[in-house]
Amino acid sequence: MFRARFAAATVTATMAAGAIVGIAPLAMAAPAAAAVSSCVEDLQSAQTANNAAIAADTASHPASARTHNLTAATYLVSAMGDCQGQPQVVGSNILTASTTNAIALLQNLLGNANAALNSEQATASAISQALANAT
Repeated sequence: MFRARFAAATVTATMAAGAIVGIAPLAMAAPAAAAVSSCVEDLQSAQTANNAAIAADTASHPASARTHNLTAATYLVSAMGDCQGQPQVVGSNILTASTTNAIALLQNLLGNANAALNSEQATASAISQALANAT
């Protein structure tokens, strides 16, 4: 009688251990939320600031747009460093975005919201292309 109970307990313990071992890899294999790289975060922040500058220039508020241009410039400079090792097209688009953003800033300093808006739209395009290729 003792052997039968011992054998049943051993089988039960083995099955429980097998279930745990079988389930544990499934739990660990569950996909985690993909971490966003600092490069992508910088580009997304630059895009947000540039979109705010576009909205300000559309509303003919060059002073406000200037502030957003400076914010976008800060994120683009950060992206230049954080995007090292990304495909070359990412760096090229960051440089393009930085250049067009600087032109938009200058136009906003001069009070020319329409010209600044054209540059900000070019900046938006370059940032979008960089984001499309960044990992």
